[in-house]
Amino acid sequence: MIERRVNGVVRAITLDVSIEREALAELALFERDPAGYKTKKQSAAEASAKTAKKGVALDVPNFEAFIRHVKNEGLTDNYRRYVLTPYLTAWGVALAERQLRDVTLTELYEILDRWSTARTARIIALKAFTKWLRERDMLRLAEDPTAELKVPPSKAEKSVRPKGYVLAAVEQAYAEANSQRLRDTLRIRATTGMHATEIDRVARGDGILTEVNDPCGIKGTVTFRQLKADMTHTISLDSETFAAFQRCQIVGRGLGDSGVVQMLRRIADRLRSKCTNEEERRSIVPLHPSQLRHSFSTWARTNGELVRPTGRGLPIEEVAAVMGHTNIKTTKKFYLTERVPPMIRLPLRLVHPADPSAESAAARKAASND
Repeated sequence: MIERRVNGVVRAITLDVSIEREALAELALFERDPAGYKTKKQSAAEASAKTAKKGVALDVPNFEAFIRHVKNEGLTDNYRRYVLTPYLTAWGVALAERQLRDVTLTELYEILDRWSTARTARIIALKAFTKWLRERDMLRLAEDPTAELKVPPSKAEKSVRPKGYVLAAVEQAYAEANSQRLRDTLRIRATTGMHATEIDRVARGDGILTEVNDPCGIKGTVTFRQLKADMTHTISLDSETFAAFQRCQIVGRGLGDSGVVQMLRRIADRLRSKCTNEEERRSIVPLHPSQLRHSFSTWARTNGELVRPTGRGLPIEEVAAVMGHTNIKTTKKFYLTERVPPMIRLPLRLVHPADPSAESAAARKAASND
């Protein structure tokens, strides 16, 4: 506490400090300007009051600050460019830079009803922005019009149309692919179920490849950050997929979906040209890379084989039960530190005569590190 006479009046100020060093620093500030001195709590309350009085809007400065924030948080360039930027820009135009505290929930739904597409993505983008404002103490929860704005529940699209491919279709496209980068991308996505953005981050060096050489068939692991789940994830790999990842890291970037889609369309055209009848031609459709994740989950469920590095181990559900966890997420996020997790082996035969051997890929990787 500071007790001093200022302009004939005794001021007794309780400091917001916990150690002597902080108290001395506050005393120095007080003595520099006794009449204008404010504690940390007083300064914060004053700043909050100014913000509340001024209000906050979805304007250009706040939008740009938010985009910088999510970039620093690791959100992908594609998501920033193709989701957050266009949808927040549309919200900004619709709200005309009004103070958010003056906007009602009814108005937000009326604005949403004007747009015929991407309702869920538009809501998520706006709620992400207002959440950031609240975290920065720029918007109070009571003044946030998006607090009760509900994100529509996800619908299982598989009930609308079939997803994924049969094993033979992927094997056929792989055998027809002339590009090694395309074949590596197809192999990784089909055998791991990873997203394109995750593969790209690993290729750029934001993931770790670890060689294991376990007799069970696990060549190594790839460890990377799952941004949505905010946790580190490790996948065990066979020798061919491990070598494909090594080649990706030599290139230094993943193959984007747009390029993959174009090449897969050309592959479908070539395969159709080899058909002898119309029925065969109609049966060949271009693969889409996003469907390989669905394919992986289906293949794993129906034909997959679980390969454990030691041949032993308990399911995570049983470990969680013994530890008294009601949710396995707690066990996995805070306690599970598997160096080599089990691997899912699929009856998928991806063969191309131009594929390099795993040994040659390892040699090139070593040479690139020299």
